[in-house]
Amino acid sequence: MQTTSLFQLSILTEPKAAVLAALRKLLQQPDAKTTIICTPNPEQIVMARHDQTFAKHLRQADYLLPDGIGLVWASRLLHFFGRAKQSISERIAGVEVVEALLREAETHKLTTLIIGGRDYQGSFEGEAFEDERSLKKLRPLLYWTEGYQDKAEILPVEELALEKIIKRLRPTLVFVALGAPDQERWLSEHRSLLEQSRVKIAMVVGGSFDFILGKVPRAPRLWQKFGFEWLWRLYQQPWRKRRQLRLLQFIALTFRELF
Repeated sequence: MQTTSLFQLSILTEPKAAVLAALRKLLQQPDAKTTIICTPNPEQIVMARHDQTFAKHLRQADYLLPDGIGLVWASRLLHFFGRAKQSISERIAGVEVVEALLREAETHKLTTLIIGGRDYQGSFEGEAFEDERSLKKLRPLLYWTEGYQDKAEILPVEELALEKIIKRLRPTLVFVALGAPDQERWLSEHRSLLEQSRVKIAMVVGGSFDFILGKVPRAPRLWQKFGFEWLWRLYQQPWRKRRQLRLLQFIALTFRELF
């Protein structure tokens, strides 16, 4: 699939329909190697500029989806001034890719595992188990494990339990909901485990399952269409306002790329 170099990252320029078609084809290949997908947005671009380890993990992904209308606008501006070889055709929201992959999994009876996130079973039950009992079944062939009680202080017993879960379950799809930059680091550090377990697609998802499972309402379609989903999330979750200040840094970063 075609990409463009944007902020020192190779980001997909294909339309969403083409990306989804390629992923469906990949799922149908019996010997497909593990494909890792990350979903940078303007906030993460700024993070990557200040955190070279995070930037390295993004570059190690097989596909980077432009999950932010700001990336589309920046690519068009930079392409117009000859600073990018190609513009991004459209925003590809990570949550929409997850939804499409879940439909494929349901249709073709593919086992799926979610790692991370909170309270996806419907009621918070206190601290997660630190062993294989942390695995919960949400739907037929859809499983979830919180994975770690504290991702900043991962316990060896938790790491071992998660490894056993993945090797026993052998999921076709793995979605990692640990938040950036932890989810990107997790995928980079566990690629070998995923390949050994014959995982076909492993993807970072942030808070996608908060929307999919109905824990947080997604922006109305009109807001999504005009690229204001970030503003809707800020309205729903005011604690994000400090994070949204990075949008101003992203705008400044884009203009610096012109000179």
